[in-house]
Amino acid sequence: MNNSDTIFTATNNAIDNFEKIKRGLQGIYDILKLSYSDDNIYFLLAQDNIQGVFSSLLELLANEDGTKELIEKIKRAEIDLDIPLDNLM
Repeated sequence: MNNSDTIFTATNNAIDNFEKIKRGLQGIYDILKLSYSDDNIYFLLAQDNIQGVFSSLLELLANEDGTKELIEKIKRAEIDLDIPLDNLM
């Protein structure tokens, strides 16, 4: 596989992962809409968090230098990737 094929594959994988994140956030939102009314405090708080996660993801992706450094820190295990979700993950 030549370099342009590798870049093309990596780009497609990145796009696929981004779409999965969007679908996951949309799924969480849809579940909340089924569970709570639009004026429920839990719904509003969760909605705010979903918007915050998506905005932060977009900012992270737009910050190429910072993202590269973040990836290096993750590879060197300098960043804790654990999210305490009652042993869900």
